[in-house]
Amino acid sequence: MRINPTTSGPAVSTLEEKNRGRIAQIIGPVLDVVFPPGRMPNIYNALVVKG
Repeated sequence: MRINPTTSGPAVSTLEEKNRGRIAQIIGPVLDVVFPPGRMPNIYNALVVKG
């Protein structure tokens, strides 16, 4: 099994604490994710969803 370095590792756990959001709604394959003010991650960053 290959591990994607952009979605796993120590840097990801740091980003998880910094940019933690919540799923607002799901419509088909589209997720609307809400982040606290000033905590939105940079565009094109991977979104990791844990259930």
